[in-house]
Formats: sequence, structure tokens, C-alpha cells
Amino acid sequence: MLISGAGNKRDFAARVIGGTPSIEDIVQKVAELEYLEEIHVYKLQRSSEYPPVAEYIDGVVKGDQDQIDAHIAACQAVKDKYPKVEINESTLATRKADALAEYQLEEYTKSISRLSQYQVALGREEVTEETVVGTRPVLDENDEVVLGSEGQVTCEDVVEQIVTVTSIDPVDATIEQTTYDDEGVATTATVENPLITKDNDERADAQAIVDATPQSVIDTYNE
Repeated sequence: MLISGAGNKRDFAARVIGGTPSIEDIVQKVAELEYLEEIHVYKLQRSSEYPPVAEYIDGVVKGDQDQIDAHIAACQAVKDKYPKVEINESTLATRKADALAEYQLEEYTKSISRLSQYQVALGREEVTEETVVGTRPVLDENDEVVLGSEGQVTCEDVVEQIVTVTSIDPVDATIEQTTYDDEGVATTATVENPLITKDNDERADAQAIVDATPQSVIDTYNE
């Protein structure tokens, strides 16, 4: 069964597994299906070169044993050209493990990036950095250029504070939310700012992924 170009491979794998599989199970199933697709390519190669079955049927109808034998021999030649490939359980296990580790690394990387973002409830402070933007002659107390021991002009760096991260104000902690009942009567309540709720939920999800990531994957990330 070919799955290349069959749409979302994870959706396809989920349907193959059935029920409500975990994303980890789906990722490993995709790896398994891709491996089976690779080793079963001999079936497609054979089918594309087998002689027409009509030749065999024609030989049977005519009772022509030579024609039947020729067809069988031609089929065997194709089989010999494209030998059957058996599943290597060790290779399959490695492919599934590698696929899972790759997925976990991808999710860990995204989660670390998400957690590094500022919290909308707290805002973000401006960050500056001293940067050399040029040089200028050194002047003495009389505003005259200072010369070096060999008569060359002595220069100093011109340093400026450059903003590397702009500040962002925190969002309001709460907002006023108005709802209407079946009779159109309005009720206004103070609720947590949805931006804060969304930010907290996303951060919690990211932290859960980080906490569940195997150390081996974290070591790969830190390499």
C-alpha cells in the first residue's frame, strides 16, 4: 500500500491504527508504513514487467504447453530480477525509534522557543547594548588633539546604547465582558483578559512537553 501523496500521512496512520491513538503512536506508525512501502517496492517492479496474463490464458485454452511454460518462465525471470524483500524487525524498530525521537526533538524545540517569549501579563522591558559606532580623536583639557609617542593622532571608540529589544507594555489583567440571555438582558462581568488566558495555556502546554521529553532528546538539542 503506497502512502506517498495520499494527503496527511498522520491522518492516514491514525485511521490505520483506529480508535484514538496518541501522536507518538501515529508518528511511529507513519515510520512503519513508510518502511513497508520501501521494502514492498519489488511488488510494483514485478507487476510492471510481468508478461500479459492473457498469454497464459491463451495457452491454456489452446492446450499449448510450450506457450504456458514460456509464460511461467518469463514470470520467474521477473521474480528473479526483483527478489522478495523481507521485513527486518530490527530495522523497523530503529526506524520507529528514530521517527519518534525526531518528532520529540521538533516538539521540544518549539516548546523551548515558546517558553522563551515574554509573558503578556508582565510585558517586556527594553534591552540595550553598548555598541561601538565609530572612533574619534582624543582631546585634552584644552580641546586639542592628543598625539601619541610617534606623533600619531590618538583615537577612542565612540560608544552608543543601542536598543536590541523593544519594550512592550503588559496587557490589562481583566476586561469587561457582556453577555445576553434569551430575553436580551445584558450582564457585564469582569473576566481575565483572554490574551493572558491564551498565553498561560500555551505556556503550560509547552512546559508539559518539555517536562515529558526524554533526556536523550534534550541532550541532542543541547549538542
